[in-house]
Amino acid sequence: MGAASSDDSTDNDHVELLSSMLQRSGKTPMHRYKHGFSGFAAHLSEDEAHLMAKQPGVVSVFPDQMLQLHTTRSWDFLVQESYQRDFTEMNYGQESDVHEGDTIIGFLDSGIWPEAQSFNDRHMGPVPEKWKGTCMRGKKTQPDSFRCNRKLIGARYYNSSFFLDPDYETPRDFLGHGTHVASIAAGQIISDASYYGLASGIMRGGSPNSRIAMYRACSLLGCRGSSILAAFDDAIADGVDVISISMGLWPDNLLEDPLSIGSFHAVERGITVVCSAGNSGPSSQSVFNAAPWMITVSASTIDRGFESNILLGGDESRLIEGVGINIANIDKSQAYPLIHARSAKKIDANEEAARNCAPDTLNQSIVKGKIVVCDSDLDNQVIQWKSDEVKRLGGTGMVLIDDESVDLSFIDPSFLVTIIKPEDGIQIMSYINSTREPIATIMPTRSRTGHMLAPSIPSFSSRGPYLLTRSILKPDIAAPGVNILASWLIGDRNAAPEGKPPPLFNIQSGTSMSCPHVSGIAARLKSRYPSWSPAAIRSAIMTTAVQMTNTGSHITTETGQKATPYDFGAGQVTVFGPSSPGLIYETTPMDYLNFLCYYGFTSEQIRKISNRIPQGFACPEQSSRGDISNINYPSISISNFNGKESRRVSRTVTNVASRLIGDEDTVYTVSVDAPEGLQVRVIPRRLHLRKIGDKLSYQVIFSSTTSTILKDDAFGSITWSNGMYKVRSPFVVTSKGDDSKN
Repeated sequence: MGAASSDDSTDNDHVELLSSMLQRSGKTPMHRYKHGFSGFAAHLSEDEAHLMAKQPGVVSVFPDQMLQLHTTRSWDFLVQESYQRDFTEMNYGQESDVHEGDTIIGFLDSGIWPEAQSFNDRHMGPVPEKWKGTCMRGKKTQPDSFRCNRKLIGARYYNSSFFLDPDYETPRDFLGHGTHVASIAAGQIISDASYYGLASGIMRGGSPNSRIAMYRACSLLGCRGSSILAAFDDAIADGVDVISISMGLWPDNLLEDPLSIGSFHAVERGITVVCSAGNSGPSSQSVFNAAPWMITVSASTIDRGFESNILLGGDESRLIEGVGINIANIDKSQAYPLIHARSAKKIDANEEAARNCAPDTLNQSIVKGKIVVCDSDLDNQVIQWKSDEVKRLGGTGMVLIDDESVDLSFIDPSFLVTIIKPEDGIQIMSYINSTREPIATIMPTRSRTGHMLAPSIPSFSSRGPYLLTRSILKPDIAAPGVNILASWLIGDRNAAPEGKPPPLFNIQSGTSMSCPHVSGIAARLKSRYPSWSPAAIRSAIMTTAVQMTNTGSHITTETGQKATPYDFGAGQVTVFGPSSPGLIYETTPMDYLNFLCYYGFTSEQIRKISNRIPQGFACPEQSSRGDISNINYPSISISNFNGKESRRVSRTVTNVASRLIGDEDTVYTVSVDAPEGLQVRVIPRRLHLRKIGDKLSYQVIFSSTTSTILKDDAFGSITWSNGMYKVRSPFVVTSKGDDSKN
């Protein structure tokens, strides 16, 4: 029902509407939303839902869908990358002095394990006075076992009538996901974290002094949309500064997506909302959570690798490099017979399926006691399925030939598995074919840092362009999301490898892990600049991103191709750069209202959605989705570019330079990186800003240098620099429209 009323009439509105529509008593709302927005969740028949949607004051009625979660060294790597990118020592000193304890990060997730080391409140000050939330103990047998503290200051849970498990009437995490992401964003410093001795060292959250509020909206089955909206509603009223969301729903309709609805109202109230981009890559148009008021985060790798090499042969041994996490042989190694899966094919099995170690295609008597080499050229075959099949048949290990798999977190660490490149697979096949009794040893896993090319974009990370409109560029930013070590449930035997005690820390991959990296940085910025809007925070994060690896080469995808803004948005996030961006792009509430107009909503619909509309507001006449390119976003996306006519967009920057170094009066000049066939002009080419808070606008004109339509999407960037700050905005120009696929 759009924006919440300013008085106390919201509850009565819900009950009156519900009772008048259903004309019977006894049917009450499951959830009422009244703080950030107005609405309710209730059991309705399909006919009742259709009738409800036609009532005055109703913005949308939609089914209560189930959303899915998008499931250490990463912060050290980001710090190292920041130093390499010429972010000055001054920035580090300023960041170190920031007291982040007044910033509250709200997590909409699977709950939290309060006893984990990451959430102790040692050296934390009093709970901020602005906090209005609560700590729900739950209704389990021992509710007193769940306690909040000065670190974990609040916790709530939401159960729908579709999942009435009494064990879930608690904010406690039983999946591990919420505990993991919360510790990434805001976990305390832990000096001796590791995963059974691997990836050992100091583990920290991005904003270790920030407070945590957990809103458990997810269960074993997923995350109910009605619960997510209830969590948003409470988080807005509780006083959080940042909301971190590592889940998503396929983008079909903005007004039927609980994350789009909830985040819109949160951002209206000054709360920064950070979301995962999804794990549906590398397909085009697979990005989730791409509304312009959200910060959308894709995944990248870090420079830590887990080596699990293979030793071929006996006396004349040969070492092949591999990667894997093997706890089974961490202190020992043993040779076993080596075969290719094809030689173990069942008589009636498909050869291609057998080569890929598909279920029910291999002969158990041949596999038993051997290391099996499996191919990976069938799209529907998951690595874990292959290793589980080899293990089930009595194999002692698996060697997978694959050049795209970087996520090791889903492989059973108690079974010997290593992944090698195709060129090394040729060597292994040559050895097998030339030896009467081939043998091999999968060596103990060793974690190494600093030697891997990073970052790169893994295949699972969802890609742009945005399915609903190509006129905004998504994702926004990339952050570490591959093989990330963070806190876990205490005593979780399901997460323990065979023969090992439950881990205190676990390694997970996904944009779920990328999202809290950016949430932590957003919290640091909010603490340093309390008056900054969510748009200012996003702009600072995007315009200071980097596009180069730790070796100085351009960031690539998992296949080695040059990454584009569809893969990583503005680039890889940095730790210190966002605190000194120089200029910011302030995407205003009016920009978001215009976005809704351009997308196709009417002025009447928008007035229902928001109660912060200026008097006399009306959607521009004859607007189209192409006009979305003109909202004041830190990136630019031009669609339907036919090459015959130039396209013009405008942007406005605000001076936020630091007074400490006397650079508030400054001149920025522009440089353009444009691809062949595209001319990009910026007017004016110089911006003279005289004081902090000054705003200046510029225009960008895109035109073709040829008479033909662009065959491929064109990527480039515009960078403003004054000698100290570089403010970079990526752009994409495409001939495709919103109805184009891929």
